Amino acid sequence: MARTGRPLAMPAEERKKEIYVAVEQLLTERAYEKVTMSEIAAKAGMSKKTLYVYFADKNELMESLVASSYVWPQKAQEDASPDPVHALRLRLHGIAEHVLCEHHLRLCRLAIGERVGHTRIADMFYEMGISASRGSLILAVERIEPSRWNLKIKSLLLVEMIFGASIGYHLMDALLTGRLPDKQLIQDAIDEVIESLFSSAQPPATR
Repeated sequence: MARTGRPLAMPAEERKKEIYVAVEQLLTERAYEKVTMSEIAAKAGMSKKTLYVYFADKNELMESLVASSYVWPQKAQEDASPDPVHALRLRLHGIAEHVLCEHHLRLCRLAIGERVGHTRIADMFYEMGISASRGSLILAVERIEPSRWNLKIKSLLLVEMIFGASIGYHLMDALLTGRLPDKQLIQDAIDEVIESLFSSAQPPATR
């Protein structure tokens, strides 16, 4: 008779994804501090001994979950775009799609809620999310010719304006209200902000 059930060998990353799903399901039911490793193992369909093969404790598991949420897909079309303004627009759309999805918003709430008891989770969100996103946007802005900037201000301030007006407002609203943002409103906001701050036409080539 053919054996059924879970395959004996499964890649570690696939097994970790199963564990992440189990953790997030449990976090919709009760607070982080009340979820046990035994419950996580049972939800993931494995023994607690197997769970400890991948994670030394619950804090390490949660840190790994947060880190996994910032493994963003590469945007090949962004890098290939000959127009740096269009590349910036694509980057913003990619960031918005990630940080405003239900999965990321749920982890943001966890990071905020665990700030006092487990500061490393909140710090990771800042380092891997806010700080990394800001840095990538600064690089994207600085690739745009200064002649196409409609405001002559520092790139950091310009990035804060762009992010705040197009994504930051919707992020705060979603965290405070629990409602998922309207994707079309976000896309329209990104396009309007970019069109307001940068000239759409490439400067003519000098002879």
